[in-house]
Amino acid sequence: MKKAVYMGLPTVVILAVLLYLASFYYRYHQFQVWKAHPTVYFVDNYPAMTTLDAYLWLRYAKEDKNGTYYKTDNDTLRAYPTSTLKPHPVPLLSAMISWFSSISGKSIYMSGLILVSVLAGLFILPMAYYFWLADMPIAGLTGAFVGAFSWMYAIRTAMGRVDTDLLQLFFLFSGSIFILLASETNSNRNRLVYSAVLGLNFLLFGWWYAHYGIDVVYLALLIVMFLIRKVELKQIGLSALVFVIFANPLWVIGGFSGFVDFFINYGKIKNASTGDFPNILKTITEAEHISPSKVIVYILSNKVLDGVGLILSLGMIFALGLRVVPILPIILLGLLAFKSANRTIMFLAPFVGAGLGFVFDMVFRKVNFKNVRTVYLNVISFSITVLLILSLLHTTAYKFVPLPSIQAPIVKSFLRIKKKVNKAVIFSWWDYGYAIEDMDGYATYHDGGAHGGARTYLVAKAFISDNETLLYHIVSFMDRYGTKPIMDAIDKDNISTARAVQKAFDYSEPIKDKDNYVLFTGDMIGKYYAISYLGSWNFKSEKSHPDGYAMYYCSGFKNGTFYCDKGVVDVKHGYIDKKLPIKRFLWVVNGHVKKDINFHPNGLNVELCLTRRGSSKRLNVDFMLICDDKVFNSNFNKMFILGDADKDKFKEVYNNFPYARMFRVK
Repeated sequence: MKKAVYMGLPTVVILAVLLYLASFYYRYHQFQVWKAHPTVYFVDNYPAMTTLDAYLWLRYAKEDKNGTYYKTDNDTLRAYPTSTLKPHPVPLLSAMISWFSSISGKSIYMSGLILVSVLAGLFILPMAYYFWLADMPIAGLTGAFVGAFSWMYAIRTAMGRVDTDLLQLFFLFSGSIFILLASETNSNRNRLVYSAVLGLNFLLFGWWYAHYGIDVVYLALLIVMFLIRKVELKQIGLSALVFVIFANPLWVIGGFSGFVDFFINYGKIKNASTGDFPNILKTITEAEHISPSKVIVYILSNKVLDGVGLILSLGMIFALGLRVVPILPIILLGLLAFKSANRTIMFLAPFVGAGLGFVFDMVFRKVNFKNVRTVYLNVISFSITVLLILSLLHTTAYKFVPLPSIQAPIVKSFLRIKKKVNKAVIFSWWDYGYAIEDMDGYATYHDGGAHGGARTYLVAKAFISDNETLLYHIVSFMDRYGTKPIMDAIDKDNISTARAVQKAFDYSEPIKDKDNYVLFTGDMIGKYYAISYLGSWNFKSEKSHPDGYAMYYCSGFKNGTFYCDKGVVDVKHGYIDKKLPIKRFLWVVNGHVKKDINFHPNGLNVELCLTRRGSSKRLNVDFMLICDDKVFNSNFNKMFILGDADKDKFKEVYNNFPYARMFRVK
């Protein structure tokens, strides 16, 4: 196997280790910034997380550490009342957090944060080694740098992002290495050894990510490379068998049905439901499809460099020849960013960087360095690689510091609610489901993994409806049956979705479980449009009529006029920007209406939201909400913003307006 004489393996290893340490420090530095702003990033013993999924892995890690994970196969906190099955074995990420916490004495949360820094940059090592084997060391190192510090990868592996993105590139590049080594060795024994290690690699990847379609892809590539290299059929069969045995035969067999799904749906959050329910994907940012110009900006912030790197990477692919085959799955995943979910950009970024480094590999290949000593060539190539990386640094995310996925006051609210209520089933929006299950130990009706279909539609419908009795009926129905009668009616009885959901709307029995609570959080104001999109779905036309709030932040008030970031609101004459009439203007203090002024018979509703903390007489203006009558009369607005709940059906048990508010369902 040919290797670049201008950059030996020791030089590549030194640079790769330096890049890994830079990646580690980059994420560690983010934590230092957090410590400098503790009120934003810490609440009691809970450090911030920057993905909502983190709370699922952390809860499983806690259960694994204290020995309660295997008490039952059912995860009774999720998808109440039917629950979901726990993954077996304990997810690798959770097991690693639990193990690290046990040996280090750190909390589960701190252990998770430390592992973010440790794991996020690990892919640098196999990527650099692969490209060294392929005689393109500068391309590999530059690609590893751009991959680790690109905007999308920085976002998806930032401090607090305790999630499975951390090791995906590592396992894929590692698998590519073993295919390359197996295909280029002349030893039958080594071929079997590499096939076995390749299988072990995907055994760990399956444990890490629980998607097995990629096993089939890499098995196929292994066989293709053997056929191209004219390996004996007997050896091909033995190597394939060894791979299957070490990768877990059941997972590989299951992967045959999943490998198409892996490439078509990778990066998406599937709306796994029957019926004509609205697609929840359209409300989820990371599953959003974006334009090509936006795709490349999530790599480096300079579009020209992104474009040049992308074009040069095509030349690099051709120059790699057969050695491109083992990394084709990663390339194809990256290209999915142009037709699928934006999260797959993280697979594209390393190749854009590799394209930029490829130019220098070509220069070293073409220039005659016959009389230059190898040590000098290594010094020159080392220096050029460092300079190239430094020249790209300002276009990367090296200064990026993520914000928490849940605001500190909302986390405080969760912890205070836990002290007030021992047991609860939470009827709320799905975003904070994992966090509630983890921090409070409460069951939820839907969360980040159990959402979509009838479950999410019913919650959305309950919130946007102007009828609190309907909200009560839906909670009572879901408390007793979940969504099973609705799905059975659709699947087994061939009843239309529109008729099936009426089962919940018309259900008039009292609530079965006294521990049901409706929880509203401040983030739902901004998410109301998405909630409205799902809850106002028309099953016949398959269209929606979403609505939402305009949120104004005001900086001044003079002569009856509020001066805000989005316009001027005149509460003396009743106009917004001197042209839009105001129907009602309400002063809302700590979630209760203190003043209600009517202006014009038709117009918009304006809610000035203020808070008074403790014994202070001073009122703080939080924000101003502007909405039409449909939003104004919704259960969400009446109960959360205005505190106007039907006292025969709901009892307020917690109010930390505008961050959280909870009602017990009577």
